Amino acid sequence: MSSNTAIVTVLYYEAPAGLIMHNEILTGLAVSESGRVMIPQQFRRGKSIIAVLEGECTILNSLGERVYSQRVLG
Repeated sequence: MSSNTAIVTVLYYEAPAGLIMHNEILTGLAVSESGRVMIPQQFRRGKSIIAVLEGECTILNSLGERVYSQRVLG
């Protein structure tokens, strides 16, 4: 990875009102001069991005998964 590209994990919900949080690892993203990672518009479309994490992250548990599993059991 060079200094002007980044690997990130993006946490998001499907827009406008998804209940289950999704995550996706994006690689080779451009980084602006101010240090901000540039998420492509085509990826952003239809998503409510809630967090961008540096590197490859594994989500072990999330609130949306708990809500969904309680609905299935109830």
